[in-house]
Amino acid sequence: MALLNRLHLNALASVEIENGNRFDSIATGFLIGFILKNNKDPKKRLYNIFLITNRHVFSGRQKIFLRFNKKDGKAVRFPVNLIVNKQTTWLAHKNKKVDLALLTISPQVLNTHNVEWLFFNEEMLAYPKKFQEIGIELGDEVFILGFPLGLSGKLQNFPVVRSGIIARCDREILRDKKAFVIDASIFPGNSGGPILLKPELASLKGTKAVNSIYLLGVVSGYLPYKEILYSHQSKPPSYAGVSIENSGLAFAVSMNFAKQIYNKWIAIKKQLAKVQKGTERIVQKQVQTLD
Repeated sequence: MALLNRLHLNALASVEIENGNRFDSIATGFLIGFILKNNKDPKKRLYNIFLITNRHVFSGRQKIFLRFNKKDGKAVRFPVNLIVNKQTTWLAHKNKKVDLALLTISPQVLNTHNVEWLFFNEEMLAYPKKFQEIGIELGDEVFILGFPLGLSGKLQNFPVVRSGIIARCDREILRDKKAFVIDASIFPGNSGGPILLKPELASLKGTKAVNSIYLLGVVSGYLPYKEILYSHQSKPPSYAGVSIENSGLAFAVSMNFAKQIYNKWIAIKKQLAKVQKGTERIVQKQVQTLD
């Protein structure tokens, strides 16, 4: 019995950097589609397509590469300039604590290069304020998709699928950390990967069984466990350093922040279109005056 649609893996891209004669996978990205034109018939809906990853993946970098799988079993790598004319080419939330980055993607370019791609559509998004209404609770299992520790494959992308559970998701942590917490083994390379609700066929009496996959959030990073070390060769014991380990808990940025970034993008586009339209009217009047 399959609980994860393998086609969803086609939404993933390996985020890479050039390192001499090789490319190193440093993070995960995935395609998401926000509704541009709605329709009762799902086949007739139009979407704006973006790649989503973490803010910290793009911050401070001039250029990255996105690797997608092709239909012929190979892969294609696209160079992306993150800064052009001193301006970032990607979108971020106005609150710097929100660890998300959105990059516009051209479906035409993907199709031209024979990319085997898919996107998570907006209808799959589940926001924390709707968790209880949907039936999503603490302790529910999730899938984490990505490329931890650079395990992205040689000839094409081969995502790693891990499991975890929703550990904490409340108003306080969403307000303070701009993220919720999952109990899962997260490592470098998982950053920017999607977190999907694992569908369940059974539930406790009086609760809902959620038998659909939802996109809950984006992996941000694990919570480190720090322990101060002391040397007992001296009296009193002297400081010897700090040991940092993976706590097994990780932050996940909820999808409502991605939606907020998209809404801001739409607002800016509308404002620019309005300005352009006004400019065209002025030019038309000036031409008429000259005539």
